[in-house]
Amino acid sequence: MIQIAPQVWYWLRPTASSIYVLLLWNVGSRHDPAGKEGLLHFLEHTLFKGTRRRTGRTIFRRIESLGGELNAFTTKDKMGIELRIAPAALNIALSTLYELAHEATFPEKEVEKEREVILEELAMYEDIPEESLLDRFEEQVFAEGGLRHPIIGYPHTVQSITADDLRNFYERYLSQSAFVLMLTGPLPQREITAALRRTGWLDPEQKRFTPVASPPEVIAPKSTVQFERPIQQVHLAIGGTGPALYDWTESLPLQMLLHELGGGMSSRLFLLLRERYGWGYTVYTFFHGYKERSVWGIYAGLTPESLPAARSLIMRELERLMRQPLSDRQFAALRRGFMGRQALLWESPVFRLNAHARNLLDLGQIADVQTWESILHSLTPSDLQKAAQSAFEAVYERLYVPKEVKL
Repeated sequence: MIQIAPQVWYWLRPTASSIYVLLLWNVGSRHDPAGKEGLLHFLEHTLFKGTRRRTGRTIFRRIESLGGELNAFTTKDKMGIELRIAPAALNIALSTLYELAHEATFPEKEVEKEREVILEELAMYEDIPEESLLDRFEEQVFAEGGLRHPIIGYPHTVQSITADDLRNFYERYLSQSAFVLMLTGPLPQREITAALRRTGWLDPEQKRFTPVASPPEVIAPKSTVQFERPIQQVHLAIGGTGPALYDWTESLPLQMLLHELGGGMSSRLFLLLRERYGWGYTVYTFFHGYKERSVWGIYAGLTPESLPAARSLIMRELERLMRQPLSDRQFAALRRGFMGRQALLWESPVFRLNAHARNLLDLGQIADVQTWESILHSLTPSDLQKAAQSAFEAVYERLYVPKEVKL
């Protein structure tokens, strides 16, 4: 990685045939104002609806007429715009990105139309039980704080957000938030630097960034919550809280355990729930890492009659990992598989640039792969057992069930 400016980095890949650009801000849905949950996601949607120079249609046509792709995304703690385009069109891509970051206008008419789109998106998620269940899981884990609400917000909060709300957040918070601009492609550094300078990204004026405050998180007591839905399948999420993402000596053992439990078709829960007993089609684990803590979980889609046995089996597997360390052979196989999976992820330019950008915003440095590799090599089965005892002791359960099913 080459640092071109304090907030601008470039990864030269001579064999690449396109340029990938990522603009990542250090602000996410956890920073939504109280009563306006979903505001940043709304802003992400309407960012493309026009700038001082162009309409939304012109912005997309400008990129797509050259074969490019333009997209934005919101997470709990970050917001980003990503762009992929042919190297010859880099100047157009960077100038468009600069307009979106500095000159968005949020026209009233477009905001009203997009509100209906987001309300339909909310309805779509509610129609997909798996999506809805996982989207609302952290409501149960956190009693208070910005991580609690879904990124998209709620129908009543989306209804309350105005064009002025979007403009104020854009001008007062997003434009004041720290950002990182990451690029990768085949062009020499001098061409990248020249394009950045021509499009305003290397403005000599040094900007001081103001951290955007978010309310502190309050962990809720462990609980089991069941909702009846007009569905045929049981949807189950079991999970809890874990260590901070960047506390590698604590978070990597937990991530390895989740890989063991539900990281693929040879994982422990997949082999048991699906392959041995045939209780459901889908089972996997997830890990949401944040700067101060993490949220982990297991998702399973099950036949209604299998719920009691499947739930007991999952709890037994968690208890087994707490009570009994993996054998040396099991541990070696798990570490090998986990590291191999990470190697595949890091091969992706999108994953690599996103990881580096997050690290720069959270820690002030690019991701140090060698550090966590050395930590992985230093871990023992006992370390994973301790991680299980810490994370799996208190769990939250959230279920969507057909009306006739009782826990």
